[in-house]
Amino acid sequence: MLRSDQSAVLDYPMSAYLWEGARRALLTMSRIQFAAGARSVRPVHEGSRGAQSWDASKKEIESLAMQPRSARIVSAHVMGGCTMGTDSRTSVVDESGRYRFLENLSVHDGSLLPTSLGTNPQLTLYALCARMAAALAASLRTP
Repeated sequence: MLRSDQSAVLDYPMSAYLWEGARRALLTMSRIQFAAGARSVRPVHEGSRGAQSWDASKKEIESLAMQPRSARIVSAHVMGGCTMGTDSRTSVVDESGRYRFLENLSVHDGSLLPTSLGTNPQLTLYALCARMAAALAASLRTP
């Protein structure tokens, strides 16, 4: 839908089912962060004060109002930053994803693309990373 000035109206209606999915995502991210050693976690929510333990975080997240302008629902397809290519003057990694300036490092994610594709890059990245990971695994098996 377009406004009268021809700019796009972005509206993503959130059902109760989607809000509960957002809550589950906050719970999962908090749990992972504490399991990885975080000492404090603060979910992206206007009502969050943060917590210093998984139990406290779980209790807080379960009490948060899941509604527009309180819970932040965001999406991004981050791309670029470690451009892949054959020319070392214009690319950070080679065509196999190996970083040019540090031995034993390879990059297998959306940062390989030169810029945003303008569409969801999921399948492109799955294919690219599967090919690169298989090649890397094969090179590591070769004595």
